[in-house]
Amino acid sequence: MKRLLLILSAAFVYQSMAQKMARFSLDFKVSQTDFVDSIRIEWDHNQVYVPVSIGNETYRFLLDTGSGQAVVYDNTPIEGCRPIGHILSYDAIGRRDTVELVALPPMTIGTITFTGCQATMQHRAVRRKDFDGIVGFDIIAKGLNAKIDVRDSVLILSDRKNFFESESGFNTRYKLDYHVPHVEVSPFGNFKELALFDTGSRQFYAINKKNYDEGIDGADGMLGVQIHCITEGRYAIGNFGAEPEGEVAFLRLDAMKWGDFLFSKVETMTTQGGSHLGADILNYGAVVFNPKRKRMKFQPYNGMDTCQVNNKTLEIAYVSDHGRPAVGIVREGSVPYQQGFRSGDIILAIDGKSVSTFDAFRAFAYDRGREHLFKVIDKEGREKEVRWVRLPRLQYKAKPQK
Repeated sequence: MKRLLLILSAAFVYQSMAQKMARFSLDFKVSQTDFVDSIRIEWDHNQVYVPVSIGNETYRFLLDTGSGQAVVYDNTPIEGCRPIGHILSYDAIGRRDTVELVALPPMTIGTITFTGCQATMQHRAVRRKDFDGIVGFDIIAKGLNAKIDVRDSVLILSDRKNFFESESGFNTRYKLDYHVPHVEVSPFGNFKELALFDTGSRQFYAINKKNYDEGIDGADGMLGVQIHCITEGRYAIGNFGAEPEGEVAFLRLDAMKWGDFLFSKVETMTTQGGSHLGADILNYGAVVFNPKRKRMKFQPYNGMDTCQVNNKTLEIAYVSDHGRPAVGIVREGSVPYQQGFRSGDIILAIDGKSVSTFDAFRAFAYDRGREHLFKVIDKEGREKEVRWVRLPRLQYKAKPQK
């Protein structure tokens, strides 16, 4: 009898938990029909920001095609969010966790109001004050044609069938995986892979290390890839923490194909997370989504079928190591490497001021062009000082091509 009661009790708990779990949904309403709306956007350090009105407030949301739905944050709450359960969430590096799901109050983008949208409630892995939340791919997956043009600082939304079909560009299909778009790219030789189209990432392109290894092993003929260096480290940060440390290759691709379009001279890195095309690609052309046909169109600003990228990859990246600021990776031969930084260094102080937490490190006020003194402790427990002129986020100041 006692065993039966335990079984029934466990079943009841399981059932209660199951009832609290929710599902991804596109069951929200759009306020208009037969419309075309042009929304002014900000293009700031390779990120697209849109103004979102909720209640009497206007918020700055990141437009992130790598997120299946909206995201709001527990440390910058938005009034009117209603808890509706929990949902399994995957972050940018493939980690997953169960997070709270909320129903957003009506939100307005441009002149269009979306009622009944869902959002995950996340904790910021990196504390940032420059945006309040995320607009995800669900507003497009719902059936709205969309065009992102950062050269003209505009996001165009329309529910009219095939609205952008008459416009020129290079068409390719995308596949939805976990509710976000993946496209086929060929980074070298005959190797092809699916990469997430992720405007939430500032990079141009990053390739999964396992995919890269398998592609190199199986490639035939001229590869068209140069290896600058291979080192140990990590740089990608998802909602649930940093990627695990592993081997990272710094690469230069002679030609990366996306459908019938070719990008030449592309600098890239491998990652433990998934392969993705990031927002830097918007510096070279506008992107159009046709969700009914699951097609994307790339409209190069130069009007040609190829363009040179000549981008820069990271020289140094920082991650949180159990809450402490750490050097996640430093590129061999780079200026910070020459000055003495190494992967795994824990940063203790800057100019004599303690930065014992990752948030404190991120909030430190650097003076552009001024040399700062970093006190660090390396993997072997030895303290050292590094003098370096830090130019934060400099590599993301590319301007859209004319």
